[in-house]
Amino acid sequence: MKKQLPKVKPLCPPGRSPRYEDVPFAEVTLDNGDPYTLKMDIYQDLNQKTPGPCIIYYFGGGWMYGEYKQVTQKAVYFRELIRLVEQGFTVVSPAYRLASQSVFPACIHDCKGVVRFLKANSKLYHIDPERIGVLGNSAGGHLAAMVAMSANCSEMEGDVGGNQEYTSAVRAATIFYAPADLVALLRNDANEAIKNLSSTEVDNAGKSMDNVITEILGYTEPGKSLIDLNQLLESGDTEDLDWKYIELAKRCSPISYVSANCPPMMILHGGKDPLVPIDQSESLYKALVSSNADAMYFSFSQANHGPTMGDEADQVAYQFLKNRL
Repeated sequence: MKKQLPKVKPLCPPGRSPRYEDVPFAEVTLDNGDPYTLKMDIYQDLNQKTPGPCIIYYFGGGWMYGEYKQVTQKAVYFRELIRLVEQGFTVVSPAYRLASQSVFPACIHDCKGVVRFLKANSKLYHIDPERIGVLGNSAGGHLAAMVAMSANCSEMEGDVGGNQEYTSAVRAATIFYAPADLVALLRNDANEAIKNLSSTEVDNAGKSMDNVITEILGYTEPGKSLIDLNQLLESGDTEDLDWKYIELAKRCSPISYVSANCPPMMILHGGKDPLVPIDQSESLYKALVSSNADAMYFSFSQANHGPTMGDEADQVAYQFLKNRL
């Protein structure tokens, strides 16, 4: 009997080259003290000369993997977004610091710095600063949601790249199966949530959710684990020195910033997602509805944690941004 090869998700690189490649947008410092240059690729029709709408794509990978060059990505979203270039859209793929380089909220500050940079240089790159939207999947969806929802929170803004005279507010956001409430994730059975890494964006991550959550929060001292954080959370002991990690999880959760002032949000989540519990998206949607925000929710019962939610769902997501930008 012929042995069947294991199913491997194909790579989904962009179908064209960027118009502006490796554009530096900020100089930052990693947690180990090393300097680091954040860059982005900007995809745009070569003939575009007038300002047009822009979509920033934040890649997924558990906050630990992935790169802005889009040569190792297995999610289809960026490849599909590139096709909008022919319709006058600019599509931007930026870098951000991974958790192995700097803990939260560094990557959030980086993602906000991208928006301010594009607004500050909108004439140079033919972008309408009032027509910028964001899209992300998984960890990238979390970052897109944070950019969209916490624009008016000075504590979460940071100063990456400068351009402080510009706001990081965006016009609309689409997020695929994104962690929306990190505190709720602490309470969940983490091992159950990530037991099948082979079907997620984090294909090469030999880590458990325990390691993911603790690493992004910087809760990495020897002998400490997600279980310890859970116990602290349940105790409600705000006097404990480690309570700062609980507060950090709250500050870095999109659901903490729900209000009627949030930009239009499109939330998508698959019914068979083994990595991010579907109630993360459902809770965020319900909170947005309760706050009278403009929100839509799409769930496909058979969809997994990428690399796509199916053409129908994906096209709904792209159309949402097209209609609002």
